[in-house]
Amino acid sequence: MENLSSHILPVLRTMPDGPFRAPLLRGFANHAAEFLTIENGFRDLTSRRHDGETLRRFFASWSQTNNSAMTVAGISNRLTLKLHRGEPVRDPQALLQALVSLHRIIDEDLAVTHKILHSKMFHTMATDIVGDDAWLQTRYIDRSAADFKTWKDNMSLREPDIALGLLTTLAHEIYTHGEVEFILPLFRQWLVEHFHYTDEDTARPLRWISVHCGGTERNHFFHAVNTLTHYAQAFDVDWEAYDLAGIAGQYLKRKAIVLQALFPRLEHVL
Repeated sequence: MENLSSHILPVLRTMPDGPFRAPLLRGFANHAAEFLTIENGFRDLTSRRHDGETLRRFFASWSQTNNSAMTVAGISNRLTLKLHRGEPVRDPQALLQALVSLHRIIDEDLAVTHKILHSKMFHTMATDIVGDDAWLQTRYIDRSAADFKTWKDNMSLREPDIALGLLTTLAHEIYTHGEVEFILPLFRQWLVEHFHYTDEDTARPLRWISVHCGGTERNHFFHAVNTLTHYAQAFDVDWEAYDLAGIAGQYLKRKAIVLQALFPRLEHVL
């Protein structure tokens, strides 16, 4: 049976040796319990047709953990703000290349290279499945999901060291690659078996998931790697001084807590 890590770890193993490969492998490979809790949550979601309140709570909360285009754009703003303020940059050309790579992560999300904003696709998916758009109400956001977003935004936009935001983005992009590839067949089967969609009719509501599959998020991950490489050249950063494995582990733990909170009836392993 496919699982989340089977989509993530092989990509990490293809990376060339460098400052990111080993800590990412360590950070993800050492958290089998968190992976299992997340997988169990998605499997429970797609095992039956839940009531509207459960679905609204799921989509409101899940959206807090995976829609991050604005956060990436915010990191870009922080980098250009350094130039605006006249802060010293060892290699301005490298900083420009870091920005070029960083922006490639959110081209599709912001409809720069495609016609539809990804936030609109998510709205279509959630609203079609729930049956209304009441899931947009903040009262449906579980505290664990709000905490996840607060942590991720703090790492990306509030920590004085921008490098922490870039490393968090790196962990997010490779995790998201695994998540969308893992859940797409589950969601398709869910809609066919429990919502009476035809196979063809699932394309529209699941477009938000499918457009991120087939290499999209994997490519975003490698854009993030390039961003980090150029950023280090621009500001003389030693990546060995950072706990990337710890950031990846924190990401997984916090994501698992969200799925555990949304589906508490399951036996979890955290």
